[in-house]
Amino acid sequence: MKIKYAVLIQTMLILILCSGFNNAVHGQDSRNGTIPSKIIELPQGCKLVLDPKIYLTDTISIEIVAGIRNILPQVQKLIPADSTTIKLAISSVNILLVWGIGARVVSGFTDHHRVETVEINYDPNHSNFKVELLLRTLVHELHHVCRVRMPNFQLTLLECMVNEGFADHFMLEVLNCEITPFSSALTDEQIQQNIIWVKPFTRIKFESWTQEFNDKYFVPWMFGRTGDDPIPHWTGYSIGWRIVENYIRAHPEARASSLVFTSPEVIASLTPELKN
Repeated sequence: MKIKYAVLIQTMLILILCSGFNNAVHGQDSRNGTIPSKIIELPQGCKLVLDPKIYLTDTISIEIVAGIRNILPQVQKLIPADSTTIKLAISSVNILLVWGIGARVVSGFTDHHRVETVEINYDPNHSNFKVELLLRTLVHELHHVCRVRMPNFQLTLLECMVNEGFADHFMLEVLNCEITPFSSALTDEQIQQNIIWVKPFTRIKFESWTQEFNDKYFVPWMFGRTGDDPIPHWTGYSIGWRIVENYIRAHPEARASSLVFTSPEVIASLTPELKN
């Protein structure tokens, strides 16, 4: 079944020297006086598209491009992250202040072909920005790319939470880094309380990414809500981490890479508060 949503956004920062610099670098066609982007061909049909404001001569840009060249083959050995466009842009907006980075996966159909693009905005002058964090963000988002390619993908809040939990576990699998502040934002007590609270909404199915889904479920539960009925910031990320953690603890041989196409219902079956 083709997924009907035109744009699927999984916003998360969160997520390299290697194969040399002999890949082709060229510019897109420039029309109407616009400055062309730089395109770098990457393994397995992937490509890196650099915003015109990104120069390949400064230290940070060189480190970023070398890092992506290094980390992508490592990711592709574990999950089928092929035929993906990675777009980088320097921006002081559309970023999360905790890392100075913002990212999303845009997924849809073009000429009857499935297309996924990882878009990453970053501010190299932000006090919290590090190239390491951008690479972590990329690894995280590449797991999302494969996840939305899952056969019979169904958009639910449970899928969104499990998706984020998987992507952060995958970061640790590939990079052996520490847990992110998003996945560790809640205490154990808060996680349990909020899982019980959110349970009635987790399995509501949506055929497309509607405004109702975004405003009523995704944004408040993933990013928090203030007011009379507050939800802690990053609740969905912390719950998603715990759901995946519960499953992996019960299956020590399992990894986020090996579970990339596993349904959220299977993963959530080992979280007691989510059992039917």
